[in-house]
Amino acid sequence: MGRVESALDLIAARAAEKHLDIAYVFEGEIPAAINGDVTRLRQILLNLLSNAVKFTEAGEVVLTVNTTPVRSEPVEGPGLRQAQPERMLEFSVRDTGIGLSNEGKSRLFQKFSQADSSTTRKYGGTGLGLAISKLLVELMGGSMWVDSAGLGQGSSFHFSIRATPAVLPQGAKREFIGEQPALKGKRILVVDDNATNRRILALQAAKWGMVVKDTEAPERALEMLAGQAFDLAIIDMHMPGMDGATLAARIRAAGRTLPLVLFSSLGRKEAQDSLFAATLAKPLRQSQLFDTLVSLLAHETAPRTPAAPAKPKMDAQMAARHPLRILLAEDNVVNQKLALRLLQQMGYRADVASNGIEAIESVERQTYDVVLMDVQMPEMDGLEASRRITAKWPAGERPRIVAMTANAMQGDREECLAAGMDDYVTKPIRVDALVAALLSATAQAQG
Repeated sequence: MGRVESALDLIAARAAEKHLDIAYVFEGEIPAAINGDVTRLRQILLNLLSNAVKFTEAGEVVLTVNTTPVRSEPVEGPGLRQAQPERMLEFSVRDTGIGLSNEGKSRLFQKFSQADSSTTRKYGGTGLGLAISKLLVELMGGSMWVDSAGLGQGSSFHFSIRATPAVLPQGAKREFIGEQPALKGKRILVVDDNATNRRILALQAAKWGMVVKDTEAPERALEMLAGQAFDLAIIDMHMPGMDGATLAARIRAAGRTLPLVLFSSLGRKEAQDSLFAATLAKPLRQSQLFDTLVSLLAHETAPRTPAAPAKPKMDAQMAARHPLRILLAEDNVVNQKLALRLLQQMGYRADVASNGIEAIESVERQTYDVVLMDVQMPEMDGLEASRRITAKWPAGERPRIVAMTANAMQGDREECLAAGMDDYVTKPIRVDALVAALLSATAQAQG
């Protein structure tokens, strides 16, 4: 469901400007990819999400995705594979905005119509957007409707489409279903005044076998940390009474050494590295949460674990035989340290950029042979940074760009290559994959 995340990404900046919480929830077993008109689906989602942010001044916008099976006759016969069963995908965009009257609901999906003329003066009209979205949904075998308790009570736009899950190649995506050995039994504390964020974090972590406690009150969090043992805490930045940075400082002042993760729509520019080991961007991505938790909790236990099987493949003289100027673009401090350590063990030194903007500025300042580019970064992600680098410098005059991603969604690799990236490694990074990527960069630099 990469199209879902890409639609959310496009409205995330505007939501952050208005200090709105934005989140999405996958309920049930949602297919990673579908056969169908995903461009239309993205257009519909973008229209509903944009309207929700436009008409909401405070609170949250939440996208929920659910699925139900559709009865279909099995495909039988010699040489025929049984078709994937068709499913009804159900989407809901809920906001805490201006709401709708009964009269407004009846006019909402008409062309060039607005629920209330006063909203046009204040917010601008919805034009053809909702009428076209409703038509597209119906062309995709579904329907669209809206619920609202009344003016000032928020709205929920719902639509459904018929879709067939795509059959993915073996190993095309990383599974996040069920208990994860690296996380099972770990105890985390979630501190956030937004109930939706707490619910999403708690549900997902619990599915992986973690023990989750949560609270909306920073003072209560301090009490819980004093009385219980936790392996990690996830802290929202913007909370009434005490913000996340202040809470983190008080946790450290009390002598607590557990890793702290900042949860914020503004990313690393709000974090102090001395307080937070990593950041989680809003809206929360399942793959980002998984990587952050595994990186931090595996890091905590690293001294007690045996060396990885790939260790013997490390070549301490590789940099001497294949010299490269390397830029590492990665916002997660723990991932930075792990990548730099791997490079150092091969004899390489690398410069570091914490987001896509810094990566572009670094490439402008000096020449690099290779950029190890994390895909998900705050302020500007790796995809956009790669597009700008490849647009500004021709192939022979720019560094080779190697994408680093969790590969949680089908199509990630294709999206990276379409953005102009040259190579692709999954996280956690394996030594053999990193060596292969660097050797390819060496061949390009020498060619």
